[in-house]
Amino acid sequence: MAGKMVLSRPVATAVAAGTSPEAKMAAKAALAILALTLLLGGCGALSAKPASSVAPATAMPLTADAVAAVRAKVAAAKAKAGKAETRDDYVRLARTVYVAPWSGDYSAAATTEAALAMAKSGSPIAREYLVIMVYDIQLQTAMEGTSLTAEDWRAVYVGSGIMSDAAYDAYVKMARGNKVLP
Repeated sequence: MAGKMVLSRPVATAVAAGTSPEAKMAAKAALAILALTLLLGGCGALSAKPASSVAPATAMPLTADAVAAVRAKVAAAKAKAGKAETRDDYVRLARTVYVAPWSGDYSAAATTEAALAMAKSGSPIAREYLVIMVYDIQLQTAMEGTSLTAEDWRAVYVGSGIMSDAAYDAYVKMARGNKVLP
Protein backbone atom coordinates (compact mmCIF):
# COMPACT_ATOMS: atom_id res chain seq x y z
CA MET A 1 0.00 0.00 0.00
CA ALA A 2 2.98 2.30 -0.12
CA GLY A 3 2.35 5.33 -2.26
CA LYS A 4 -1.47 4.99 -2.23
CA MET A 5 -3.55 7.62 -0.53
CA VAL A 6 -6.51 6.34 1.43
CA LEU A 7 -9.50 8.67 1.54
CA SER A 8 -12.56 8.43 3.71
CA ARG A 9 -15.71 7.20 1.93
CA PRO A 10 -17.49 10.61 1.61
CA VAL A 11 -14.35 12.31 0.30
CA ALA A 12 -13.56 9.41 -2.02
CA THR A 13 -17.12 9.49 -3.35
CA ALA A 14 -16.97 13.26 -3.86
CA VAL A 15 -13.64 13.02 -5.64
CA ALA A 16 -14.91 10.21 -7.85
CA ALA A 17 -18.04 12.21 -8.64
CA GLY A 18 -16.05 15.23 -9.75
CA THR A 19 -15.78 17.18 -6.48
CA SER A 20 -19.10 18.07 -4.97
CA PRO A 21 -19.92 21.54 -3.61
CA GLU A 22 -19.87 20.08 -0.09
CA ALA A 23 -16.34 18.79 -0.57
CA LYS A 24 -15.21 22.16 -1.93
CA MET A 25 -16.81 23.89 1.06
CA ALA A 26 -15.16 21.45 3.51
CA ALA A 27 -11.77 21.97 1.85
CA LYS A 28 -12.16 25.76 2.01
CA ALA A 29 -13.23 25.57 5.66
CA ALA A 30 -10.25 23.37 6.53
CA LEU A 31 -7.91 25.74 4.69
CA ALA A 32 -9.43 28.75 6.47
CA ILE A 33 -9.06 27.07 9.87
CA LEU A 34 -5.44 26.18 9.11
CA ALA A 35 -4.69 29.75 7.97
CA LEU A 36 -6.33 31.27 11.05
CA THR A 37 -4.47 28.88 13.33
CA LEU A 38 -1.15 29.87 11.81
CA LEU A 39 -1.96 33.59 11.77
CA LEU A 40 -3.09 33.63 15.39
CA GLY A 41 -0.02 31.92 16.77
CA GLY A 42 -0.89 28.34 16.04
CA CYS A 43 -0.54 25.56 18.49
CA GLY A 44 2.50 25.26 20.74
CA ALA A 45 4.45 23.25 18.18
CA LEU A 46 3.85 25.82 15.44
CA SER A 47 4.19 29.02 17.41
CA ALA A 48 7.12 31.31 16.75
CA LYS A 49 7.74 32.03 20.43
CA PRO A 50 10.97 30.55 21.81
CA ALA A 51 10.87 28.40 24.90
CA SER A 52 11.20 30.56 27.96
CA SER A 53 14.30 29.89 30.03
CA VAL A 54 14.24 33.11 31.98
CA ALA A 55 16.38 33.19 35.10
CA PRO A 56 14.49 33.87 38.29
CA ALA A 57 14.22 37.56 39.15
CA THR A 58 13.81 37.05 42.88
CA ALA A 59 16.52 38.42 45.13
CA MET A 60 17.78 36.15 47.88
CA PRO A 61 16.85 37.47 51.33
CA LEU A 62 20.00 39.07 52.72
CA THR A 63 20.12 37.45 56.13
CA ALA A 64 23.21 36.40 58.06
CA ASP A 65 22.42 32.71 57.48
CA ALA A 66 21.80 33.14 53.75
CA VAL A 67 25.01 35.11 53.25
CA ALA A 68 26.97 32.55 55.29
CA ALA A 69 25.59 29.81 53.03
CA VAL A 70 26.66 31.77 49.95
CA ARG A 71 30.14 32.21 51.42
CA ALA A 72 30.48 28.47 52.11
CA LYS A 73 29.25 27.44 48.65
CA VAL A 74 31.48 29.97 46.89
CA ALA A 75 34.51 28.87 48.94
CA ALA A 76 33.87 25.22 48.03
CA ALA A 77 33.52 26.08 44.33
CA LYS A 78 36.67 28.24 44.44
CA ALA A 79 38.68 25.33 45.81
CA LYS A 80 37.78 23.28 42.71
CA ALA A 81 38.14 26.06 40.13
CA GLY A 82 41.08 26.44 37.82
CA LYS A 83 42.99 29.62 37.05
CA ALA A 84 41.42 32.10 34.67
CA GLU A 85 43.61 33.78 32.07
CA THR A 86 41.36 35.58 29.61
CA ARG A 87 38.32 37.79 30.04
CA ASP A 88 36.09 34.93 28.87
CA ASP A 89 37.77 32.66 31.43
CA TYR A 90 36.92 35.17 34.16
CA VAL A 91 33.30 35.33 33.01
CA ARG A 92 33.09 31.52 33.17
CA LEU A 93 34.89 31.48 36.52
CA ALA A 94 32.52 34.07 37.97
CA ARG A 95 29.50 32.15 36.68
CA THR A 96 30.65 28.75 37.95
CA VAL A 97 32.20 29.87 41.24
CA TYR A 98 30.18 32.89 42.34
CA VAL A 99 26.73 32.34 40.80
CA ALA A 100 25.94 28.70 40.02
CA PRO A 101 26.69 27.10 43.42
CA TRP A 102 24.03 29.03 45.33
CA SER A 103 21.60 30.87 43.07
CA GLY A 104 19.01 28.14 42.34
CA ASP A 105 15.66 29.83 42.95
CA TYR A 106 17.26 33.25 43.29
CA SER A 107 18.76 35.69 40.84
CA ALA A 108 22.32 36.66 41.68
CA ALA A 109 21.87 39.91 39.74
CA ALA A 110 18.71 40.84 41.65
CA THR A 111 20.40 39.93 44.94
CA THR A 112 23.45 42.05 44.10
CA GLU A 113 21.20 44.95 43.15
CA ALA A 114 19.39 44.66 46.50
CA ALA A 115 22.73 44.40 48.32
CA LEU A 116 24.03 47.53 46.60
CA ALA A 117 20.95 49.45 47.70
CA MET A 118 21.22 48.15 51.27
CA ALA A 119 24.99 48.75 51.43
CA LYS A 120 24.42 52.35 50.44
CA SER A 121 22.55 52.77 53.72
CA GLY A 122 25.22 50.91 55.70
CA SER A 123 23.88 47.35 56.00
CA PRO A 124 26.70 45.07 57.24
CA ILE A 125 25.00 41.94 55.81
CA ALA A 126 24.76 43.57 52.38
CA ARG A 127 28.39 44.61 52.57
CA GLU A 128 29.37 41.05 53.49
CA TYR A 129 27.48 39.74 50.45
CA LEU A 130 29.29 42.28 48.25
CA VAL A 131 32.65 41.22 49.70
CA ILE A 132 31.90 37.65 48.62
CA MET A 133 30.32 38.34 45.24
CA VAL A 134 32.04 41.50 44.01
CA TYR A 135 35.29 42.21 45.82
CA ASP A 136 36.59 38.66 46.20
CA ILE A 137 37.04 38.16 42.47
CA GLN A 138 38.79 41.54 42.25
CA LEU A 139 41.19 40.51 45.01
CA GLN A 140 41.78 37.16 43.32
CA THR A 141 42.69 38.79 39.99
CA ALA A 142 45.02 41.25 41.71
CA MET A 143 46.78 38.43 43.57
CA GLU A 144 47.22 36.60 40.26
CA GLY A 145 48.76 39.72 38.74
CA THR A 146 45.90 40.19 36.28
CA SER A 147 44.67 43.64 35.40
CA LEU A 148 41.19 43.99 33.94
CA THR A 149 39.75 47.14 32.38
CA ALA A 150 36.40 48.63 33.36
CA GLU A 151 34.88 47.00 30.26
CA ASP A 152 36.43 43.66 31.26
CA TRP A 153 34.83 43.97 34.70
CA ARG A 154 31.48 44.84 33.12
CA ALA A 155 31.79 41.69 30.99
CA VAL A 156 32.68 39.60 34.06
CA TYR A 157 29.94 40.91 36.35
CA VAL A 158 27.16 41.22 33.78
CA GLY A 159 28.17 38.24 31.64
CA SER A 160 28.31 35.89 34.62
CA GLY A 161 24.98 37.03 36.04
CA ILE A 162 26.40 38.64 39.17
CA MET A 163 24.99 42.03 38.12
CA SER A 164 22.69 43.57 35.57
CA ASP A 165 23.98 46.45 33.42
CA ALA A 166 22.07 48.92 35.59
CA ALA A 167 23.47 47.42 38.80
CA TYR A 168 27.00 47.58 37.38
CA ASP A 169 26.55 51.27 36.56
CA ALA A 170 25.21 51.92 40.07
CA TYR A 171 28.09 49.93 41.56
CA VAL A 172 30.70 51.97 39.67
CA LYS A 173 29.01 55.19 40.73
CA MET A 174 28.86 54.13 44.40
CA ALA A 175 32.39 52.70 44.41
CA ARG A 176 33.75 56.02 43.18
CA GLY A 177 31.94 57.72 46.04
CA ASN A 178 33.35 55.13 48.48
CA LYS A 179 29.80 54.14 49.45
CA VAL A 180 29.97 50.35 49.18
CA LEU A 181 33.54 49.43 49.95
CA PRO A 182 33.90 46.98 52.83
